[in-house]
This record gives sequence, structure tokens and C-alpha cells, in this order.
Amino acid sequence: MRKLNLTKAALWCTAISPLILTACVDDSYDLSKDIDMTITVGGNLGIPGGGTEEFTLEDIMDLDDPDNSILQADPKTGNYSLLKSETGDVTEVKIDGVSVDEPDVTPSTKILDFTSPVSIGDEVKTDVNNVKTDLSFTTEEIENVISIKSATVNGTANLTLDFTSLAGSVEEITLQKGFTLKIEVAGQKSPNTIQFELNEEEDANVHNYYKIIEGQTIQFTQNRTVHSGRALIVPIRFTRIECENFPEGQGLKDGTFSMNVNVIAKGTATTPGLSFGNIRIELITGADLSKFTLTKVTGRFSTHDEISVEPVAIDDVPDFLSESGNTLDIKNPCIKFELTSNAPIKVNLTGELDRIKNKKSDLKEPIDIGNPDPHGENAIILYPNTTSTYFISRAAMPDSVDEDHHKYNIVLGDDIYELIKTIPDTIKLKNGLAEAVDEDFTIALNEDGNTYTVEPKYELNAPLQFGPELRIEYNDTINDWQSDLEDITFKQAVVEMTALNGIPLNFGIEATAIDVNGDDIPNVKAEVEGNIKPGNKIKGGEGTATESPITVRLRSESGNIENLDGLRITLIGNTEGAADAVLNKNMSLQLTNIRIRIEGGVTMDLN
Repeated sequence: MRKLNLTKAALWCTAISPLILTACVDDSYDLSKDIDMTITVGGNLGIPGGGTEEFTLEDIMDLDDPDNSILQADPKTGNYSLLKSETGDVTEVKIDGVSVDEPDVTPSTKILDFTSPVSIGDEVKTDVNNVKTDLSFTTEEIENVISIKSATVNGTANLTLDFTSLAGSVEEITLQKGFTLKIEVAGQKSPNTIQFELNEEEDANVHNYYKIIEGQTIQFTQNRTVHSGRALIVPIRFTRIECENFPEGQGLKDGTFSMNVNVIAKGTATTPGLSFGNIRIELITGADLSKFTLTKVTGRFSTHDEISVEPVAIDDVPDFLSESGNTLDIKNPCIKFELTSNAPIKVNLTGELDRIKNKKSDLKEPIDIGNPDPHGENAIILYPNTTSTYFISRAAMPDSVDEDHHKYNIVLGDDIYELIKTIPDTIKLKNGLAEAVDEDFTIALNEDGNTYTVEPKYELNAPLQFGPELRIEYNDTINDWQSDLEDITFKQAVVEMTALNGIPLNFGIEATAIDVNGDDIPNVKAEVEGNIKPGNKIKGGEGTATESPITVRLRSESGNIENLDGLRITLIGNTEGAADAVLNKNMSLQLTNIRIRIEGGVTMDLN
């Protein structure tokens, strides 16, 4: 607690008779010129004025560690704010990879009969009509992908065609130019649901034999011979799937991906004729496939990652703000969130703000922030690969919205006010949760999945600009009177002063008489007349300080007043009649013309 010691322009010794005294009780002062020497016993005694130095709000705050205090003055303007920021732990957002297991292949067999030749050496032929091979892909326990609209894939397959001779000795068959292998998702809703290309890495000459027509069909560009015991291989690479064209029951559902693919062979097969007997073979179509991976997915994703931020500690708060019973009706406190995400998806943040006092929450309920519905009011969205900034405030903040740069203002009214209505020990974000927004996004996936980060930072910023419910107390002492009053007792006195106030607050005043030990004098009642009217003035600068006369009447309720050393004063601040201004460290207050008038006579010990 600061002590407002008097700057004694003139102090007192006394006269208590019609005689003029020429001696002084206190050798520290020249009494002959400072005392009204014409007073008589039983009259009133006036002690000429003194005053305090002009002191600023920075003096009143009297911070022990200004650099680490939550109360900060703007280095340029001097305006005060409650200002504190914290950076949270980096939170990882995981998106699993999607690898489709090696498919189950159901080879197809078809018995083909060739007609007998007209003459020896002629070729015989037969039609191959819609010989179908079934491929069934599936994988389970996909956790972070909830739907797939489309995907680029990486998977290879060798389509095979072979035969077994059933009648006649057949050493080879020839699949004629124009023979086709059509690859489609079973029951697909539109063409090109599955896309692929010829695999040159497997066969550098593959394009000399085949071409892809109509998106999903491989057509032979020349005759291809299949020798007995050696399958013909057509190498392909799957490149893309359009899952929104899958039939019901296929695609991603409940963490399981499934896809059924048909390979349909169609065309003409020939073989050299025999001189006698029938020719019959069993055509075998199949496939040899590896596991394939979804390398880039367009779809919807699910994340449930906790966001952690260290509590904002409310450190080194001046008595001016932290006295018990204070109500800080700060006009527009703000919580600023900066959320930096390198994830390629939108993330919805929800959580709760709480205030902690004496190691426990003292709010009825924590303050919800965000919205579980990302499209709802006051949702906090982390936009892909950028920093998103949200100002959560009591009232709308000018110039705080710039949607092009992902800056937004969420107005929560008095909910935010409740956080610092009285000063807590800490303000904390709890139950912070980052969830992917249920929209389609495109993500490149590694086989083992992808890990992204969210780095949160938040800041309390509350300019000391107050509303009508403000109530703050400031206690201080005006003392060091005893050296001038030590030899007298009296029943009542009047302390008069003038307050020069440059602070934009109205101050009511309460006073208590104290002794040299700073203890209350129990039998003395103090009544205060007047209050300190608000002003607005920077020390040594522009503005106007108001002049307010203050009178404190001291009256003994029993016996005499003894050992009076000063007053303990309580300034009770409010905004009645005050300018709508932010407190500035250089705003000043001064008490001038402080004088004591002792009424009803004195008793003085001259020994």
C-alpha cells in the first residue's frame, strides 16, 4: 500500500492562550510564522495546508514486476489493458492411410467348341461371349476416413488368359484382333467408375498389342497367341476410382471399404484345325493382383483430437483492481485465438473457457466457445494450411473481421464479462476438441497415414475502459501527522482538502482515523462529505483535471482523540459521470490544500 505523505508547505505549533508564544514544540519547523498565534483556549485551531505530490495511475498501480504483470501499458499510447497470452501444445491431427487388401479372385472358366475345318490346315474359330472374372477388394478398420467420393489409387494387376485342352490336341489358340477385356465395378451407375492404364513397367511393348477404348475396355490391336501351359498376361495399373458411382453396399461404410470388380472377356478365338474329331477347350480367365493403396482421397474425414493450452495466469495484479468486492465492468474484454493448422481440411474447434479462483472454478458453468455444428452460429473453424484468428468479445470490435485472411469476431456479450468480473487466479481453455468438418476435401495419403499439426495461441486483451457496473476499491494512507499533533488531544477535527483528478472515474471516499502504528482509532468516527469527480488529464499533458472539495469530519464518540497520525482512505471508483475513456498510466490525481481544523478546543501538554 502506498502512503500519500503530505508535502508540508506549513505545519503547526500552537497557541492555547491569549499570549503570543515564542517557543516551538517541534524543533523541525519554524513555528512563529506557520501558526495563527491569536487563538484562545477553547477556540478552533487551524493547521495551514499541505498536499501530496501529483501521482499517476502508474504510481497507484505500483507493480512489483511490471514486465510480467497481466496489467500492461501500451508502449506508444500508455493506455492500460489486462494483457496476457499463452501458446498451447502442438496438437497432432492424424489421418490414416487406406490400403486395400489383396483381392479375392474368382477365376472364370468357359468351355469353347471349335467347328471342324473344311480342309486340313484351315483354322477353326469360336466366339467368346462375356466370360466374367470376379475380383473382390476389401479392407477393414479405417478410422479417420468416413466417406470416399473419389480417389487416385496405386495398384497393379496382371490379367491372365489360359486354356486347357478337353478334346483334340490343342497346342495354342489365338485371340483375334479386336478381342476385348472390359473392367468395371459390378453394378456401377455410370461409365469410367474404375480407371486404369496399361502397365509399361511390366511390359515395355504393351502398347504394341493393346489399347484402351471407352475408358474401361482393353482392346487387342493385333492377334495374340496363347500357348498351352503359358498364360497370356495383360499388365495394367489402376489409377482412379469414382466411389460416388458405386452401387449400394460398395465403397466405404462403417470403417470397411469394399469393391467388386468384373473383368469381362469378349471376342473371337481361333486354333489350327484337325483332320478329324472335335476340338474343345476350357478357357480360363483370371488375375494376379497386389494390394493397392488409395494415394489421394476426396471425401470426408473424421478427427477427434484434444487441443491443450496452458492456463493464462493472472499475475501481479495491483490492489487498485484486485480488492475484494471489486466488480470490473470492463467495456469490451476480448479473448483472441490464433490457430495455425497445416492440415488440408477444415477443422472445427469447440471448448470451454473457465476461471479458476483458489484452485477451483467459481463460474456457475464454464463458457462454451465454438459450435459443434461447423455451419452454426459462432463456430470456430481452422481453415486449411493457414492461421485462423478469432476475437471472442463482449461487444463487436471494429476492424476485427477480414474473411480473406480468416479473421473473425464472435460476440458473446456478458459471458465474456463474467470471466474477469472479478480478478481470477487463472483463465483456462478446457475440453478443447478439434474435429474435421463434414465436407469433402482432397488429401494426399501416405500408406501409413498422414500427421498434421494444430498450434493454438490465445490472448486475453481487456482495455481498461469501464461500463456502468464498475466498482473498484483503492486503499491508501495519508499520514505522518503525529509529529505535529503528539502533545495535544481534542474531541473533533475537520480535515479539508481539494482533489485534482485527471482519471476518468468518479471516486466515492471512505475514511478511518489511524494512529502511528496504522491501526484504527476505535472511538473516532469519520464522516466524509463530497466525492472526487472524474477528469481526463495526462500528467504534464493535455486534458482537464477536475477540482473536488473533500471534507472529513472526525468526532470522538467517547473521550478525546489521541495519537492521531492520519487517515486511511478508501477510494471507491465507478463510472458515474465519467468519460468513456481507457485508463492511461500517465493520468494523475493530486490532493492539495490539506489542512486540519480542530474544533471545540484542545488540551496541550507543554511539559
